[in-house]
Amino acid sequence: MEKSSFIQLLSQNYERMELFFGTNETSNIRIPLANQFTFSRETFNGSKFEDSVKKIHKQKPKKKLLDILSPSNNISALTYRILVHLVLHPEPEQELKRLISNEKLLIKAGFKNSAYQNIAALFLTDEDHAFRAKKLHTEMKKHHYFLTGKDDIPYAVLLTNQSSNYGTLAETMRQYYDGLQKEGFKIGDSLQAMTQLLALYQEEFQPTLIEYTVAIKQSFTNKKVKVGKKFYPYLALLALVAATSEVVDEIIELSQELKSLSMFAREEEYALITATHYILHSLIENNQLADFNDSLLFMQAVDMSNFINDMTFFLALDILDIFI
Repeated sequence: MEKSSFIQLLSQNYERMELFFGTNETSNIRIPLANQFTFSRETFNGSKFEDSVKKIHKQKPKKKLLDILSPSNNISALTYRILVHLVLHPEPEQELKRLISNEKLLIKAGFKNSAYQNIAALFLTDEDHAFRAKKLHTEMKKHHYFLTGKDDIPYAVLLTNQSSNYGTLAETMRQYYDGLQKEGFKIGDSLQAMTQLLALYQEEFQPTLIEYTVAIKQSFTNKKVKVGKKFYPYLALLALVAATSEVVDEIIELSQELKSLSMFAREEEYALITATHYILHSLIENNQLADFNDSLLFMQAVDMSNFINDMTFFLALDILDIFI
């Protein structure tokens, strides 16, 4: 999609969502949903959206996929995003059944139920995959016991789409973590997520990826763009495709254009993330992923990073109770 068309459709979708949701939902929810529709090249239609939700609601089983124990009047961006995933899917009823089945497989493999498991279910392929992910997650805890938790489940699924050397992968993540910490990156979950994405390149540690990551961060800094911890996973994605300073300039230019939109008035960091998502999408569409030759895996990494980024503290009791 051309940049001008992207900005126009994004702005249009956000305005339509403002009219539909009113003041009930904050920009923290409307922006991710507007992005989701726009990157799917779809125009948001409130009445059609509500009708689709009601149809999905009729298919929900007694034990629901998206039951999350917290106040039902607080509906998170993540909750809505999974709902929109179902609405935009060509076969929403079958997709809902698949996600419910995948949740059960993850529990069977030994994972405890959580909102992050909802994200992992989107990317799981089968039962063997669930057990591979659990093995990797266990190895990850050996290298980072206190930092590895439920929020790492989606990445464990992403990294084990095929058979893996779990011990090597976990050790590689720790090497990236320590190396980036020495380069001034702040410790915590965001840095761990970053190292998990870098491990997608190869199971073995690649020092060059640290050099790429540091150089890309410096390119943003040189242009007076603040890089916070929330942006760490996107730095990793850019490093995976050896993004040049020219690519960084494109991201910054687009983010400046997006900041002029009212939807990003108080969400400047989200403007930078949205611009990065657009440029990464363009690289995929134009087969410009450098040495990273698995475009499907890379797209999944981008999508997963966006889902996790949209996690908030307040989650709906049941996504399918939004419109009844």
